[in-house]
Amino acid sequence: MSRTTFILFVLVLFFSSGCVFFDLEKEMAEYEKTSGLVGQVHGNISEKHPVVVVLYKEEKQGFEVFQYLITDETRHFSFLVQDGVYYISAFEDSNRNFIYDENEVCGYYGSPDGIIANAKERAVKNVKPKPLLDIELKQSSQYPAAMPRDVADGDFVVKSFKKLGVVTTLDDEIFNQKNGSLGYWKPLSFLKDVGVGIYFLEPYDPDKIPVLFVHGAVGTPIGWQPIVDQLDRRRYQPWFYYYPSGLRLDTIGGALNTLVTELSRKHHFTTLHIIAHSMGGLVSRDFIIKNVIEEQQTYIDKFISMSTPWGGVSTAALGVKKAPAVVPSWYDVSPDSDFLKEIYEKPLSGKVEFHLLFGVRGKCSMMMKNNDGTVEIASEIDHRAQEDAAGFYGFNEDHMSILSSDRVIKKIVELIETNTGDER
Repeated sequence: MSRTTFILFVLVLFFSSGCVFFDLEKEMAEYEKTSGLVGQVHGNISEKHPVVVVLYKEEKQGFEVFQYLITDETRHFSFLVQDGVYYISAFEDSNRNFIYDENEVCGYYGSPDGIIANAKERAVKNVKPKPLLDIELKQSSQYPAAMPRDVADGDFVVKSFKKLGVVTTLDDEIFNQKNGSLGYWKPLSFLKDVGVGIYFLEPYDPDKIPVLFVHGAVGTPIGWQPIVDQLDRRRYQPWFYYYPSGLRLDTIGGALNTLVTELSRKHHFTTLHIIAHSMGGLVSRDFIIKNVIEEQQTYIDKFISMSTPWGGVSTAALGVKKAPAVVPSWYDVSPDSDFLKEIYEKPLSGKVEFHLLFGVRGKCSMMMKNNDGTVEIASEIDHRAQEDAAGFYGFNEDHMSILSSDRVIKKIVELIETNTGDER
């Protein structure tokens, strides 16, 4: 969490008219009624032709086009919907007219089958996410007769919120700081406008080890540029988890586990390193527990956290008690939260090699004791995290400078290159 985050929090909480919190309250009310429908289109499809995925809803007068989208190069699709029953079809739009024509290949989910979206079900802990709604494009002239073939209405077009394996650069406009703030204060808007996913800087290479970077609150992947610049790109391929940091951490960690699991099934990598900053360390630990301990996966090798509030953030607890509306992640980073208690119930020691890095350059204030400018040092070095750590390293850096410190980067590179079994 950056210094800016909590300065903004204090100013808004005590001096503003409450507009930020009013928008947040509306945002979260809508989010609680929203579900995601996620899948992928398969088949022998020309890269030159767009694939249109259509979401239908059955009304009294018949099936109506509810939304549609054009898939990205990975052919994933995802829709955000309210409760209801939906149907999904897809077609290769070879002439780009947004109409299914008889010579174009098509497919649909099921026979087609109705897909029930239920936000309350999603909110229940331990309920597994819906399976991928995969569609195979393998036939022509068999588009469902009851479903309209003409979907060319701009009012319906949406962006897929799931991004998996999209190749881009760190100077992509999508990673600007404005979007990082959007993900914190308006997480549903972030999902609609930006999405959630894992981005690549290059196509997957089976001869290179993936290094997954996980940013913190209000962060974006651009903050990892100094470390990426020092990474041996002949041996490693950087991946970036980009997510709305205002959501509950169990949700964010669960989404990361789903995405990584899908990448594992597709690419069959045997080693994955994780580097996380600030709140991203909490997200990563939750993900690792789900992936390694609960699901018995074995590819996560090293986990390096930087400036993580392992003992929580006292100002978040203040926000939960006093703010007109609550950023959901505040519940989880509050020092006595159930989330913090649960992530220590299952130790990482002996399963994943964990290294804890922390900064000490900050000042005492009315809001915090000794700190790195954002997180109290006592929280950074919480004994529960220390007990799991194979390495424990302090630096004369503040919460943000730790990301660009030459000494810190040298240590990170040393850690991921030592005794990793990287030789193949």
